[in-house]
Amino acid sequence: MSKFKLSLMLVTMAAFSMPALAGEKVVKRVPAGAVAFHFVLDLNYVTGDLVGYVAFIEGVDGDFFNGPPSEDTAYFTVRLTKLTPPPIPLPVEPDPALSVQLLEPGGQFSVYFDSNPDGRDWTFPESFEKGVPIAVFEESALLNTVANANFPGVGFNVFSNKLIDSTRINFNGQRIDFKKLVPNGVTITNFCNGVRFYPGPGADCGATAIAIGGKLKDVNDDDSDD
Repeated sequence: MSKFKLSLMLVTMAAFSMPALAGEKVVKRVPAGAVAFHFVLDLNYVTGDLVGYVAFIEGVDGDFFNGPPSEDTAYFTVRLTKLTPPPIPLPVEPDPALSVQLLEPGGQFSVYFDSNPDGRDWTFPESFEKGVPIAVFEESALLNTVANANFPGVGFNVFSNKLIDSTRINFNGQRIDFKKLVPNGVTITNFCNGVRFYPGPGADCGATAIAIGGKLKDVNDDDSDD
């Protein structure tokens, strides 16, 4: 074997055997059905703005806040960046205190990383876009159920999300890439209060994203040679 071929082989082997810089941890894929991340959301009924912050990402070590946990100190934030058409009310009988709405597919939300969080304002959704956008998810149809018999009432919704874009970052010596973390996207559940009046009519929610399994991208599990 020539020296050139040997050198080329060694360089190629090194490229495939070094997934990260020395000492850098690569955050691995979240198992199907496991929690991928937890976050807190605020929805403004008047403007339709939905923003929040991430409090946990599976496999990521270190503190997710630069100080006491809050929207002001969070390194990771979220914002709804593409709205769906107005929700479709669905009749519920015979309980008038229960309302159900269906939101059509097509909405999108983005996850942002800010290495130096310096304060955010719920009344200014743009403040949750500071930093670098690291993931974009496209939403499936969303079913929102609200029980408002007892003021202020509570709501619950469920919807799946396809990952359509991802940008790799380094955080606390770790390589985070949502394309590796949740390549098939996530299913999200939100539990919200029905009504809140400051800083305007809306709802506040706690949310959890569950990793979706199956084969990568658009390959169907039913595709086989059987």
